[in-house]
Amino acid sequence: MRQYSARIYEAVAAADRTQPGVQLGCACIDAQVPVQVVAKWFGVSRQAIYDWFTGNTGVRQKHEARIESIVKVLNRAVDAGALPAATLAETMMAIKQYKEVIKNESPQN
Repeated sequence: MRQYSARIYEAVAAADRTQPGVQLGCACIDAQVPVQVVAKWFGVSRQAIYDWFTGNTGVRQKHEARIESIVKVLNRAVDAGALPAATLAETMMAIKQYKEVIKNESPQN
């Protein structure tokens, strides 16, 4: 799988980590989730995702709860060693598994 460029690593590292988009960027970089996958999840362009990751553009409020959930899933999968994975298929499988784990842990269930 293709990794993020040094320019993106540097821009995300220098960005304000209190912003949801930057938090998403950190999690996606750590998990090596391709930007085109993230763009598809939110129905936005890859450029929009890069702008969120680097803090150049704020995230619309309607996306914030979803970002929080995705960051939680990705961080859990990275901590468990399931991500980063060798292939996109393995990445998507790990995300699906950890999404279910977190869903089952939520207090409303």
